[in-house]
Amino acid sequence: MIKVSIGEGGIPRQVDAGSAKWISVAPILDSHEDIRRFQLAGGVGTLQPVSRTEFDTTVLHWLKAYIPPSYEHSVVLLTSRSGWGLLERAAAAVRTAYPLRAELRRGGAVAAQGTTAAAVREVLRTAPLLVDHILVLALADHDTGAVATYHHTLFPAGIRLGRGETATAEVTVHGGIGGGEPLKLPVFVGRPAPDGSGALPVALHEAPVGALEQVRLRFVLRGPGEVELADTRTGVPRAGHGAVAAEVSALLTRLPHRILRPPALELHFTVELSGAERTETEERLAFVRDLVLALARHDETGTAVRTGAVGHYDHQIHESSHTPRGMTVLPPIPAGSPAATLAALAGWRPARRGQDLASSLEDALGAVRAGGAPGARREDVRRVLLVVARRPPAQPKQHGIHPACPLGADWRTELGRLRAAGVRVITRADPVTGPPQHDGPGLAARRYAEEAWAELSAEGSFHPGRDSAADVAGALTPPWRLEGPPCRLAFATPLI
Repeated sequence: MIKVSIGEGGIPRQVDAGSAKWISVAPILDSHEDIRRFQLAGGVGTLQPVSRTEFDTTVLHWLKAYIPPSYEHSVVLLTSRSGWGLLERAAAAVRTAYPLRAELRRGGAVAAQGTTAAAVREVLRTAPLLVDHILVLALADHDTGAVATYHHTLFPAGIRLGRGETATAEVTVHGGIGGGEPLKLPVFVGRPAPDGSGALPVALHEAPVGALEQVRLRFVLRGPGEVELADTRTGVPRAGHGAVAAEVSALLTRLPHRILRPPALELHFTVELSGAERTETEERLAFVRDLVLALARHDETGTAVRTGAVGHYDHQIHESSHTPRGMTVLPPIPAGSPAATLAALAGWRPARRGQDLASSLEDALGAVRAGGAPGARREDVRRVLLVVARRPPAQPKQHGIHPACPLGADWRTELGRLRAAGVRVITRADPVTGPPQHDGPGLAARRYAEEAWAELSAEGSFHPGRDSAADVAGALTPPWRLEGPPCRLAFATPLI
């Protein structure tokens, strides 16, 4: 016999209320199991037949001893499959003695096989939800960064499953600023207070969610208080470990006070598109594309990360017979989402350089400034210009063998204007190759190049072959700040 009660949160609870072997209920039955089963089935043979009247009397006597008067109006009868003569008489005795709330038959309302406890559990899973089943997430205020809990209704009250049915709910959760450990996903029956009290925790799931990433999760309802989480890789539902109230309370009360968003990053590139060989320029373009892709993983929308670029060549160039003389700078790619920058970069084409001493980098610096990207300085935007090149800019006037800018542009003036506008200028310059210069003009040109790159790199530099695109993205991305302990809950909305 199974006793069922409605527990906290309206969850049906079952306990073993007592049971007895047929031989103790009705001693008139044979002690040998096979013979006893034959008798219960109503078999007729050489054995002395069981007295039906005496059997009915003993069954009713046992029922009166085990079912108290307070439960007489809440009896549900679970009967076996038809054909068992004495068992059918025992069921008839129950119907006579008690006003049944319901009657269930194996093979119909419940599975034909299995224990009585399993059959009752199967039936209870079809009970309606009396209270909402809630997933508790974290939520950071967009303006202040204050962190609080957020209640997401997975399965509302009133849902009722059929026999063998399940219900599913999908929810997108977001990672915080930490990494490594899986995030916690507590499920309650009812809406808990901030410390987790006032509702029943029924499961504590875990899911791997990377920092600032989002994951689509599927929760599976098997019955009141039974909520499983489908594996994100296989889709197979798995039960979380039983939620201990003290553990959940500690999880909810140890949230960070605030998560402070970093300033937005606005990153521009100048990229030298002339090379001795096509592979030289392709390496620079590949690096820029990989860096933009790495930044896009932080923010695909362009809200927290914006990128733009300017490509530049020699001062005198013929890309083809249709390219006008004097083309030194491609039309700038304005600051926008990383995806827009990547699409624009696909149209850039390398060219073979005509000399090895200077490029039109000074024109590119001017194009970045004139494009309006740096603009007025703001506290919530970090602006960076990354120079990706091999040759230094040309000087405004001719000095020795070093080419001059035909328009007399002074790269030092352009550099000063960018820095005055709050732009941090850093470099990623190709290493110098080729035999060293020994004559006076060659040494002077080499000395100028070293001085120019030192001045351009005063605020930082990266090096090909040593600093990968992922390394550079990590170094340039402004860090988040956390006040208080790390957040182990998944977030309801993206932090960015």
